[in-house]
Amino acid sequence: MRQAMHRLTDRAITTVALLGGILLLSACASQVGIQDAASADTAAPSDVAECHASLSAAEFRDSPDLHELDTGNIRLLNWNAQKNKRLNWQQELESLSSDMNLVLVQEASLRKDSINSIDSSRYWSFAPGYRSSGAVSGVLTMSSSKPIAQCSFVSYEPLLRTPKATSVSKYRLTSTDATLLVVNLHAVNFSMGLGAFKRQFDQVRRILEVHDGPIILSGDFNTWRRKRSKIVANIAQSLGLTALDFPDDNRVKKFGNYVDHIFVRGLLPVDSSTTVVDSSDHNPMSVTLRM
Repeated sequence: MRQAMHRLTDRAITTVALLGGILLLSACASQVGIQDAASADTAAPSDVAECHASLSAAEFRDSPDLHELDTGNIRLLNWNAQKNKRLNWQQELESLSSDMNLVLVQEASLRKDSINSIDSSRYWSFAPGYRSSGAVSGVLTMSSSKPIAQCSFVSYEPLLRTPKATSVSKYRLTSTDATLLVVNLHAVNFSMGLGAFKRQFDQVRRILEVHDGPIILSGDFNTWRRKRSKIVANIAQSLGLTALDFPDDNRVKKFGNYVDHIFVRGLLPVDSSTTVVDSSDHNPMSVTLRM
């Protein structure tokens, strides 16, 4: 399904919670209904095709009013916020993201008591995943520059039928005609085998493989098994993506394996760091990149 963009009012989130319908953040993007969770364990091919079409069509739109990200200084924060469950998540997010150009959040929970906490000075888009009473959680992408295109799709875990969202945004860059593609991904977690996990990343590969410019692929990949890490590594290699390292690496491990990652292509890391927090069960990653 496609994501919608920018500010959401209390009244809107209340209406969505009552109706259980699709979240509307604005009228900037149309919505496609979510497939029945019982019918598939991954995103429908049509959703991925529509996502690809949306990104490709953006190349032909002339929008001189759009801002550009600075090719010499792109600051990014990635964090799984654990559905905003802990009391100090808001203060932590504000502190960590204050000077960031791109803020990628997994398990962002939109509800009446949290929606107004999101920085309204940024452009932001939300790809809904799991829905519960009075709240919708998914992946949230915020940026200092307006994206020229956005899309998203949902994959379903085969055991719990939990939806996992993937969001894709495209940005213009200074001093070049190339565009930056940013993927914010929360990977399938609870599955006995590797099929659903592999298909989700294969869908990401299909979208990224036709993009000529720089790429950021980031999120909670749930790579708690070596076989999962190998799937990601193989796809990254096929796309020319490089995994970023952290000198003082405080990323969370599960079964001895890191689960949060940032991969890039066409960009060089100027610095990278991780921060230990008690506001989530994941520690955020911060990087500064340049072309």
